[in-house]
Amino acid sequence: MSIKLTADERRRYKTHGRKRGFLKDKDAVHLKETMPGLSLVDGDGRDELLARFKQKNLSSAKLWLEIGFGNGEFLAHLAALHPEDCFIGVDVFLEGVSALLRRLERQGSDNVRVAVDNANIVLLEKIPLDSLDRVIINFPDPWPKKRHNKRRLIQKAFLDLLAPRMRRGGLISLATDWAEYSEWMLDHLDAHKYFANTVEGGGFAPQPQEWLTTRFQNKGQKAGRPARHLLFKKI
Repeated sequence: MSIKLTADERRRYKTHGRKRGFLKDKDAVHLKETMPGLSLVDGDGRDELLARFKQKNLSSAKLWLEIGFGNGEFLAHLAALHPEDCFIGVDVFLEGVSALLRRLERQGSDNVRVAVDNANIVLLEKIPLDSLDRVIINFPDPWPKKRHNKRRLIQKAFLDLLAPRMRRGGLISLATDWAEYSEWMLDHLDAHKYFANTVEGGGFAPQPQEWLTTRFQNKGQKAGRPARHLLFKKI
């Protein structure tokens, strides 16, 4: 069951890095008109949350969550590949939200809902326990300076929030093009009692079959930073 945080509790989850951003007038109007129909509305349990979507066979639909979807390239890609499933995207960057909504319109996808908020708050307030089948976290901010490591998304406290909201056997896939952060992710997931590496013998996973190389990833590759992937299972 999701909970409602007080104003003081919400302030504990500060968002670091780039802020919500600014939109051109036409994009702001489009966002205001389109967002109400796509905003994530919490439900008291997985079934009630799925009922917020309009899929035909909700009993067999999988529920995906992407945290930090950027400009929405990968999320829209997955939504088109799996029209039978339900997707939730979380980000605070308004330009990215606007870009995602336009992508969904162009391809005719109606199986995505969006939450514009801190990921920790969304997990607490919007996502019921035992709900998520798949979680995607691609290229989170690496915060490479050691004094900023505490700002990284992948922390024990975050995994403690996420794990009970995933179904047993659910998968979490991650990608980063910062080698040191990839090791950090691997160490934190390996150490967590509710996650198990799907790779025999441990270590990094191969690139997912459904992968889409985005413009963001191309920038990292040109800078000599190849992507590393992880795939863990909720146990």
